[in-house]
Amino acid sequence: MHHVRAGIERFLLSPLYPFLFSIYFIFRIYVMNEFNIPLIDLFRPLLISLLAAIVCYLILLRLVWLPHTAALITTILLFSFYTYGLGWALLPARRTYSLAVAFMVVWTLVTLALIFLLGWKLRSQPNVNVIAGLNLMATILLLFPTIQVITVAIALPRFPPSNVHHVIQNTRPSPSPDIYYIILDAYARQDVLQDVFGYDNTEFIRSLQDLGFYVAQCSQSNYTSTAPSLTSSLNLDYLQNMSDTFHGGKPVDYLPVFKYIDDNAVQESVSNLGYKTVAFASGFYWAEWRDADLFIAPPNGPMTGFEANILLNSYTKFFDHMEVINFDDKAAERYRQRTRLVLENFDDLPTIPGPKFVFIHLVIPHAPNAFDENGNPVAPDRGNGRAGYVSQVKFINKSILPGLKALIERSATPPVIILQGDHGPIVPENHSAEMKILNAYYLPRGSEALYPSISPVNSFRVVFNTYFGSDFPLLDDISYFSDRNTLYDFSILPNSCPD
Repeated sequence: MHHVRAGIERFLLSPLYPFLFSIYFIFRIYVMNEFNIPLIDLFRPLLISLLAAIVCYLILLRLVWLPHTAALITTILLFSFYTYGLGWALLPARRTYSLAVAFMVVWTLVTLALIFLLGWKLRSQPNVNVIAGLNLMATILLLFPTIQVITVAIALPRFPPSNVHHVIQNTRPSPSPDIYYIILDAYARQDVLQDVFGYDNTEFIRSLQDLGFYVAQCSQSNYTSTAPSLTSSLNLDYLQNMSDTFHGGKPVDYLPVFKYIDDNAVQESVSNLGYKTVAFASGFYWAEWRDADLFIAPPNGPMTGFEANILLNSYTKFFDHMEVINFDDKAAERYRQRTRLVLENFDDLPTIPGPKFVFIHLVIPHAPNAFDENGNPVAPDRGNGRAGYVSQVKFINKSILPGLKALIERSATPPVIILQGDHGPIVPENHSAEMKILNAYYLPRGSEALYPSISPVNSFRVVFNTYFGSDFPLLDDISYFSDRNTLYDFSILPNSCPD
């Protein structure tokens, strides 16, 4: 017991706290985005932050020859570096170039003043209470994100399965069609593009129809955001039927949504039927089929989106303000790479030995608005919201049509293609626009089961009934609106389609 107590005392009075803080600041940002960041992306910035703290401490130690003075100055520098973005975000004034310069100067002067005042006080006799308090604070702060990561890792696989289980075990017919499920994130219905955004999408719709697509002119999404929408469509049912968690009045918990996307009925069904599964990286880590037979992602670049996010919230944000480096654009480049990768692979997909189910989630025309209408890069923080959205609609329209044509013409057996928006764009003054979506089907047979108001929850009920002999009844097409801050507090939004 004496040895344990002595060990704790040695730890509390040691200059370890700057290194613990250097780990904590990275961990804190990670847990805020845990479901959208692969765990492997955590390690490099964690290591860089820790090494930077060690190097800073060793340099200061050579200068002042006092371990706790060096440790305290290192800690002040870490706090200054990692909380710069938070301080900037709290400013109530309108953000301008002059304000950015003034804020940086004030922030730097305050940092230097703290270094001088606190470092001077510790130059001879360290205050043991301060040292012990800093070590204790760093340990406690680090425990919170660590416990959260461990809790999620344990809870996700143990979360109860869905109350509904629409998995088919039927025999696969021969020949079997390849199936392509293509999500165009936030792609609005034709009337919304015309009435709200002033863009006539008729040419694209006619091109789809000329290829043989049935376009559901009155389709609405079942939910207002990607997570519940994909959970519903991939499980052939409404969230409220899957778990009591999804009933209004309860705290928002993304864990069950991500669980049911990970263990979805569509993927399990096609695997049971002997289909090879193919999926592309989308940037929405929680919705990616990384366990697909073939998972396709662009090579890692010099900077991950997580690392760009860290820098954008740190002292280096000043360089973004000065337009020396645009971190939003750096993060958007990964988005462009993923989009281009999908579009460049359409010609090759039919040549993959089949039958296959291909899941493609293109985060376009959803923000960031990183393409102009010709596919040229655009810095997403420099463009106009609505005009940028329309530019991305124009770009994906031109880019995806040749790919869809290639899927149809190069397939030995006519494929099944679902081209679908998971929800509409955010239009604060018009909530119904947020649920009116593009919904198009290429069904060489079975198209008689389609109808103008079909919604995503019924998409695979139609496909499985038509091609694999299942007998799923079609559900009522209901659109559940909810605010993103109260995700499961649903209200029914009627379909107001003029047709």
